[in-house]
Amino acid sequence: MAADSSKNPRPISLFVLAMMSTAVVVGLEGLPEVGSFGLPLIVYYAFFTVCFFLPVGLVAAELGVGWPHDGGVYRWIREALGERWAFVGIWCQWVQILVWYPTVLAVCAVSLSYALDPGLHDAGWFKLLVSLGIFWVATIINFKGLSISGWLTTALLYVGTLLPVLLAIGLAAWWLGSGRPSAIPLQWADVVPKLDSIGEVVGVVAIFSFLSGLEVNSVHFRHVKNPQRSIPRSLLFSGLLVLTISVLGALSVAVLVPVEEIDLAAGTLQVFDKVLSPLGMGWMVAVLAGLALAGMVGHILVWVIGPTESLRVAAEDGLIPPVFQRTTPGGAPRNVMLLQAVMVSLLCVLLPLFDLNRVFYFLTIASAQVYLVMYVLMFISVIVLRMKQPDVPRAFVIPGGMPGLLLVAGGGCITALAGIAIMFWPPATKDIAMDGASFTLALAGVFVVVVAAPLVLYRFRNPEWKGRPGLPGSGTTKSGWKRGD
Repeated sequence: MAADSSKNPRPISLFVLAMMSTAVVVGLEGLPEVGSFGLPLIVYYAFFTVCFFLPVGLVAAELGVGWPHDGGVYRWIREALGERWAFVGIWCQWVQILVWYPTVLAVCAVSLSYALDPGLHDAGWFKLLVSLGIFWVATIINFKGLSISGWLTTALLYVGTLLPVLLAIGLAAWWLGSGRPSAIPLQWADVVPKLDSIGEVVGVVAIFSFLSGLEVNSVHFRHVKNPQRSIPRSLLFSGLLVLTISVLGALSVAVLVPVEEIDLAAGTLQVFDKVLSPLGMGWMVAVLAGLALAGMVGHILVWVIGPTESLRVAAEDGLIPPVFQRTTPGGAPRNVMLLQAVMVSLLCVLLPLFDLNRVFYFLTIASAQVYLVMYVLMFISVIVLRMKQPDVPRAFVIPGGMPGLLLVAGGGCITALAGIAIMFWPPATKDIAMDGASFTLALAGVFVVVVAAPLVLYRFRNPEWKGRPGLPGSGTTKSGWKRGD
């Protein structure tokens, strides 16, 4: 979400689109977790890139150019499956973002502690204040709309994410090249995965979380010159970049930091600290921590407004009270964003009460599982719309006709469904030991509540709320829930 597309109709080049897709997906927060897989993560990432990342991009491209309206995923699913399932889809997208925010905000706090004073790393009050401050500032910035947050987001993602990851890769290469030992085996035979239990498969499935989000760039697909050729090429290029940067970035953590010492909120910074401090260049750790903080803020800015805008469109359809239709002068969904900020604040208050590594891992699994529900609905929608509305102009169409569509969208849907099912099984990871029964029960409870909630709320929709923002003087003052027809 790098710019307000409505104010920048100039064609986007293949390279720029590929870099935008890469920047919105690649992040520092996932590198420590997947780094614990060692060399087999090369195979894991290649598999998920082909079976999930590329299908998401291709499907989002066809839907984005065919239905380029406000609401994004909500609009697509509504056109294909109706309001009920559209509400379920955007609800799942929004909730997964809610449970993701505390983890990325924890990374922000740790990054700032490295920049200011490493002694603050374990200070709960510091993490809380930083988390609340960053999220509320990001919310206020987005009140101005994409015209301001768009260019800022792009700059932060490039400088604060890609640059630190590339430097971490370079440091790991220098470390090995100078004859120093690796914390993981680096034999070619170790590339082949050895999945001895379904619990280990569950741990690998967490990679879903770190390859999702490509659909937020769909608004830009209609501004690509020669989209039928450029979009697939840009996605392939982006997939290779994501695969290379994510794999090498995660391995840079694994090579330099033993699994048992990895802090899931600070893994990349641990790399910088271990290499640079003994060389008398500890000051660079603070600088790089500042860059990492900027990158995380960029990711937050991308997501703060996206799903909330879709919820505002759902409010215009009368699915939630009209108070959530209100926008700021810049066009941002004010009240939905305020509700989101309050809920994230509550989650951040609760987070210090638990073991951060365990919470980080659980929330990663839970958010990935919920997010996959939205992707299942999106994959189904593109197939339904190809059959129901074949005459709608699409500047880009998934190649291969209906067989090609079924291969791409159907394969992505099956992958997502398998991911949802597998994640109910307790994970088996070297760095985090979890009680199997309690993990499954907790995850199942979260999943059922999240997916059932929009179905229950949908029964209380009110047709009178439709298209009525409830602003003073508008004639609409209702804010209570009333059962709809």
